[in-house]
Amino acid sequence: MMEDIRKCILLDSIRMLDGSCSIDKLALLMYIVDKQSGFSVFTWSIEDYFPVSQDFLDTVEELRRGGYVVVDNGKVSVTDAVFDSSACSNHWLYGRLISYVSDVIGKYKGKDVNELLSEVVEIP
Repeated sequence: MMEDIRKCILLDSIRMLDGSCSIDKLALLMYIVDKQSGFSVFTWSIEDYFPVSQDFLDTVEELRRGGYVVVDNGKVSVTDAVFDSSACSNHWLYGRLISYVSDVIGKYKGKDVNELLSEVVEIP
């Protein structure tokens, strides 16, 4: 179930970012969502001041292999492939998380990676 929720959250996040964004920006936004929501959808470590998550990278790769996203030159874009989100849409955790995602993206969408990194440093 968590794997499906991760996929849904990432796909919805990329769509909220106009269908495409850098993988670094997406990772930083997901890190902020995890920290602010307290749900820890992804497991993070900090390496050279940057949040890193194997769960996040694995989920992006699964979405790529499934044809739902394209990763090109560090940029992640959604495709026209239809992902069955029914497992997510009825789950309470997805409902709570998507509201955090929407708030975080609404607040930080216009920031670049360096600006997001300075925001991350301020998050306990």
